Amino acid sequence: MLIDAASRRACGVELRDAGGTRTVHARREVVLCAGAVQTPQLLMLSGVGDGAALQRLGVRCLHHNPQVGANLQDHLDVTVLQRERGALAVGVGPRMLPRLLRESWRWRRQGNGLLASNAAEAGGFARSDATQPRCDLQFHFVPSLLRDHGRRLCWGYGYTLHVCQLYPYSRGRIELVDADAATPPRIDPDYLGDARDLGVLRAGFRLARAIAGAPALRAHFAAEYDARAAAESDDEIDAFIRANAESIYHPVGSCRMGADAQSVVDPDLRVRGVDGLRVADASIMPTLIGGNTNAPCMVIGEMAARRMLSPR
Repeated sequence: MLIDAASRRACGVELRDAGGTRTVHARREVVLCAGAVQTPQLLMLSGVGDGAALQRLGVRCLHHNPQVGANLQDHLDVTVLQRERGALAVGVGPRMLPRLLRESWRWRRQGNGLLASNAAEAGGFARSDATQPRCDLQFHFVPSLLRDHGRRLCWGYGYTLHVCQLYPYSRGRIELVDADAATPPRIDPDYLGDARDLGVLRAGFRLARAIAGAPALRAHFAAEYDARAAAESDDEIDAFIRANAESIYHPVGSCRMGADAQSVVDPDLRVRGVDGLRVADASIMPTLIGGNTNAPCMVIGEMAARRMLSPR
């Protein structure tokens, strides 16, 4: 962003594309919607952030706020994989090829069937223990063996039950590596940095196992897949979670909205310390919500538009 140092007002943006670097000037306001990773990066590169950290990288600080890039949160996920006795699920094996051919024809003719699936065929919410005031676990059921977001092949047929912690206690941070906008920022999610998160995920892992072992499913499941089956004690499950937990890509919070002076944006999404600049993306969420972040981001965008059209 281009920020006038004297007036502390955003006056445009400098962008780089195939044609090189060019400047676009703003008549009214600049709205930053780069997400929970790059929004704080761009704010810091524009001089809004921790003054000492910016000075070390040669970036002139226009407004000191160490909360820019702080408060990063994400949904962490762990899976229970179960081998299937038959071959009803989506899998890697000789019986899958003719099925895929049939399903391809079905999708082309009717627009439904296996190839129209979003993969997560069912979901649910639960409490990690009875004392929780609200559901703090979310489940997704996938009719396929899925490891490492599908990057590692699983031979055979089976099912995957995902469980993620909805309200993590851990907080990470986005930091600049250098003063070049083309350099990706340093992302420190600090997953499981707070020991309470491990306890919640452990309870979720045990609950996912209990669901998989329910009488209605036991007839279909043959055995638990890979090293997961050996994790029984708290220490073994904790070690498995630390080695295998994955993000489900819901980063939020790195430009926290709030009524307090330390927040990055105010309740009208205006960046504190800079006039004519708003943020409208997941980075403004003070805390994670109990579910997916797509719909809230749409609401944030709508709210930003209303605030700009009818300023208070």
